[in-house]
Amino acid sequence: MIREALNYPPSGKHGSRAVVVGGLFFAVLAVAIVTSGYLLSRELSAEFPTSEATEQALVTDELFVILIAVALFYLSIHLLVRGYYVAVLRTVVGVANPVAPRFRIRALVDGIKSALILFGYLVPALVLGGLGLFIRRPSTPETENAVINTVGAFAFLLGLFALIAAAYLVPAATALFAQQNSVRAAFEFSRVRTCVFTEDYAVGWVFAGVMRLIVVPIAILLEFILVGFFLRFYLHVSIQHLYAIAVTSALGLTADDSNNGGDTPAEDPLHPSVG
Repeated sequence: MIREALNYPPSGKHGSRAVVVGGLFFAVLAVAIVTSGYLLSRELSAEFPTSEATEQALVTDELFVILIAVALFYLSIHLLVRGYYVAVLRTVVGVANPVAPRFRIRALVDGIKSALILFGYLVPALVLGGLGLFIRRPSTPETENAVINTVGAFAFLLGLFALIAAAYLVPAATALFAQQNSVRAAFEFSRVRTCVFTEDYAVGWVFAGVMRLIVVPIAILLEFILVGFFLRFYLHVSIQHLYAIAVTSALGLTADDSNNGGDTPAEDPLHPSVG
C-alpha cells in the first residue's frame, strides 16, 4: 500500500509536472507568508512623530491592503492545491490502474467544495469547544462557579472528541465526494459509517497519519534547501492515494479500467491545465 502510494505522484503523463507545479505553489506560499510577516513586524516596530500621524495612517492603510491581498492569494493557492488532492482521490477510488492527474484551474472549485466539507464536519467540534471556553468561569470556592466550570470542561472535552472524529471521517467523506462529484455524498452518513468502521479504512488512515506526523515534518525542515517544497507536495499526494485505496477497499468498490486517472484525450479549453 505504501509503496504504491509513493510511486503514484509522478505517474502518468502529467504526474511529474504536477509535482513541480505543486512544489512551486508551496514555495510561493512560503515567500508570501514570510514577506507579509516582515512587513507586519516592520510596521509594528516603526515609530512616527506626532507630526507624522497622517503618514503613519497612510502606511498602515497600505499595509492592510497588502496583507488582505496576500491572504486572498494564499487562500486561492491553498484551495487550488486542495482541489488537486480531490482530483487525486477521483482518479484512484475504484480505479484499477490509476495515474496522477494534471493540475487544472478548475481544481479551485473542488478545493472550495472540499473546504466546505471539512468545515461541515468541524462544526460540532467548534461549537462544543467554543461553548466550553465561553461558559467557564474563574476558579472560586463558590459551588455555582464550580458546576459551571465542570459543564464547560465537559463541553470542551466533547469538542475535542468531535475534532478527533472529524479527522477520522473527513478523508472518507472527501473521497466519496470525489468519486460521486457531489457534496451531498460526503454527508451520506450511512455510507460514510459503512466505510470508516472497517479494518481496511482504519489501517489506511493510520498509515496516512504516520506520514503526516513523521515524514511530512521532515520535508518541511528540508524546505530550507528548496527540495522540501516539492517533497512535501509529493508526500501529500501520496497520503491522498492512501486514503483513496483505503476507501476503495473498505467499500469493496470494483476497479474500473475506463478511468485512466485523468489523462483525458483533449484539453478542455475552458479549464486549462496549470503548468
